[in-house]
Amino acid sequence: MKINKIEIYGFGKWNNVIFDLKQDLQVFYGLNEAGKSTLRQFIYSILFGFAGGRGNHKYLQYVPKKAQGAAGYGGNLVVEYQGKTYQIERIKGKNGGKVNVKNMDDGLEMNPEFLTEMLGPIDQNAYERLLGFNQSDLDDFNDLGNRDDLRRHILRMGAVGSDEWIKLENDLKKEADKLHTASSRKRDLDLKIKQYKEAVDQLQADKAKLPDYQVTKDLEEASQQKLQQVRSEIAKLNTKITETNNLINTWPTYSETLDLKQKLQDIPEAYLNLDLNQLEVLANQIRENQNELRNLQSQLEDLPNEKNNVIDITKLDELQSKLPEVKLNYGQLEDLKHRFNRLNQQLEEIQAQYQVDLGNLKPMPEGQFVELKDLLLKQKRKNADINQLKTQMLETTGSRSTHTNSNSNVVIGAAAVLVVIDFLIPLNWLFKLILLAIIIGGGYGLTHAKSADNVTPNEENLEDVLKRDETEAEQIKTAIKQIGDKTSFNAFPVEDWVALQSNLLNYQHLVNEMSELKGHLTQIEEQLGTFWEFSDGILPVDEHRKEALQTLIDQVNGMVEQDRKQQSISQQRQLLNKNVAERRTELDKLRIQFKQLNGPEINADFDDWLKQVRTAQHLNLRLNTLLESNQVKFFDQLQQYADLTKLQQLQNEQEQKLAEFKQAEQDILDQRANQLGELTGLKSSVDILAEQQLLSEQETEIKDLVSEWLTLQLGAEWVDQTLGVATKGRLPVILDKANEYFRQITNQRYQKIEFDKDDMINVTDETGNVFEIGELSKGTMEQLYISIRFAFMQAFADTVRLPIIIDDAFVAFDDVRLRQAFSLLNKIAEQTQVIYFSAKKEVYDLIDDQKIINLNEK
Repeated sequence: MKINKIEIYGFGKWNNVIFDLKQDLQVFYGLNEAGKSTLRQFIYSILFGFAGGRGNHKYLQYVPKKAQGAAGYGGNLVVEYQGKTYQIERIKGKNGGKVNVKNMDDGLEMNPEFLTEMLGPIDQNAYERLLGFNQSDLDDFNDLGNRDDLRRHILRMGAVGSDEWIKLENDLKKEADKLHTASSRKRDLDLKIKQYKEAVDQLQADKAKLPDYQVTKDLEEASQQKLQQVRSEIAKLNTKITETNNLINTWPTYSETLDLKQKLQDIPEAYLNLDLNQLEVLANQIRENQNELRNLQSQLEDLPNEKNNVIDITKLDELQSKLPEVKLNYGQLEDLKHRFNRLNQQLEEIQAQYQVDLGNLKPMPEGQFVELKDLLLKQKRKNADINQLKTQMLETTGSRSTHTNSNSNVVIGAAAVLVVIDFLIPLNWLFKLILLAIIIGGGYGLTHAKSADNVTPNEENLEDVLKRDETEAEQIKTAIKQIGDKTSFNAFPVEDWVALQSNLLNYQHLVNEMSELKGHLTQIEEQLGTFWEFSDGILPVDEHRKEALQTLIDQVNGMVEQDRKQQSISQQRQLLNKNVAERRTELDKLRIQFKQLNGPEINADFDDWLKQVRTAQHLNLRLNTLLESNQVKFFDQLQQYADLTKLQQLQNEQEQKLAEFKQAEQDILDQRANQLGELTGLKSSVDILAEQQLLSEQETEIKDLVSEWLTLQLGAEWVDQTLGVATKGRLPVILDKANEYFRQITNQRYQKIEFDKDDMINVTDETGNVFEIGELSKGTMEQLYISIRFAFMQAFADTVRLPIIIDDAFVAFDDVRLRQAFSLLNKIAEQTQVIYFSAKKEVYDLIDDQKIINLNEK
């Protein structure tokens, strides 16, 4: 079996979720509380039933909370089994839930007992022990006390339930050691023997002291013999009562067996061995094919008759393929005409601005036009400079008179100063003359300096600059005129030349574009003419070409659509005839198969017959189950009893007689007690009879302890031998696989695993050296254990064909060992599906994304 899909309606934290298991090795990764344990328990629950509500099992139910809004408790698994796909659905119900099994290939509902057939002898406990593996298995393995325990654990791995058997063996040995060991004198058996010897010595001493000992002993033996006879009868009667009780308990099975035989006596033996599921499948397939055949024939009759087309459909298709382009051409033609008229109008508007034909003028070359614009800019700036210079020269001429007046004022002021000084300070005439000269010279210098500061440049410099600028302006004007002469622009004012250049460029562009439009118009008109010549040869029209286009389109589309319908009808007829032939062939094959299974005619009574025979088969299955039970051995004895009442009457008689014997036993015990009391009253010191009874009880207790000790020792030895035999019978089957896995998981370091005659486990390395199991490291021991364990799981999986489920078994491995372990899992998954649950990030990083389902993202 292989699980392809998991769909959960509601189970614990999971609600309305689907997992597609596309890989043979499927890893479910998630942190704690991500739902890994819930998902694993869901798989077990679908296969083996929901856990009960009592004890600790109720925590394995995972019933979804109402607040979570779950669609319902349960879900389904889609699995592959024996080459077919089945859906196993389990929902809330009694006895582990209601099971539905459906064949996904043909849609048939299977009997729920089919799931038992798929699972074989495996229950959930056996599944988890045989095909499951987790970290606790490695922990238990590592906790074993010594190397011999490890050897025994590996050796007995092949036995089903070996852990429980090994535990039983250890428990038996422990219980035996509590009773007696060779090195101890304080065990129960040793103490009882010592006490018994002391009691014997004491009794012998007492007998020597009492003359009437023999008389007392005879009386005690006589009573004991009589008591043993009564007790023997009680034991025999108890045996008979047990036999009667067995017969009474077997009576319901015996009665049911007789009733089933009565119900099955009229059913032919051959019917009980028919494969009803296959018969039912074939019958349903035959009915479906008959219905489908009738439906196909009805569809053939309903098809209309085919008509012949008078026009070659190939040419018609070609014509139809050209129509969209023609329609587009007409639209383009109109658009081009509108554009041509618009451009012509723009051309006329530009021409209207000038008195000459612009078509005879050419625009300036780009470089020449750039030169013109530069000259015009320089001319404008130069004229501005000339005007500024002329303005400055006018301002300089007005300031001369102002300077002369300033000099006269200086001389007059100096004379006035001299008069005042002469008046205040009397001086000679020579000194006065020198002082006057100084004052006049200083005043003149000061006035001349102020005049120089107010004039920049002087009048003579301004005239030179003006002449130079006017000369440059004339040169610029000459250069502009030369450009006009070269380009014929002299017919227009210079200030219009820039605008004229732009209009000429625009005019030339419009002329070129209109020329291209004329070419396009001519090309499209030629294409339309070619089309209409082709169209007239297939389907002529009488209207104007443009107006006839839509009529032609409608007519062609209608004819093509009619041809398509005719082709579709023809194809449908061919397909239906083919399907009719296939259905008839399939129907003949199904009828032959049905006849080979010895089934009855498929008529209106077939379903009733099928139901009756299916019921009979179920009754026969129940009968066989009863006949295989342990109670069959009592059937021969039960034949002598007409009904249960006779057995119950016999039981009452036996129990009454047993009560009488028990009363007689009590009377003897009371009588014996009275006798012993009388004898004891005659003694003065020691109660001989009590000592003898105590000694007898001690002897019995010692015998029981010895028997128990021997039983425990022999039981432990028997378990050990049984497990060894079971394992040795299975090991040859898995040893080849174990060797292959051990080589792979150790990177070829170890090549072989062997068991010698003393059941010692030896391994051989790549150099040929042989090591006993006790010589291996802990890591190698774990790898050996995993190799043998996986080999056993693989061998068992080949028998029951169920997926292997592993729950984070390698959490303590380092990166190298983890990679080796998963390399081994990939190899095992090639034959048997492996489902691995992990919370370890190293596993997530190690495995390909396509093999991982990340539960953290759900």
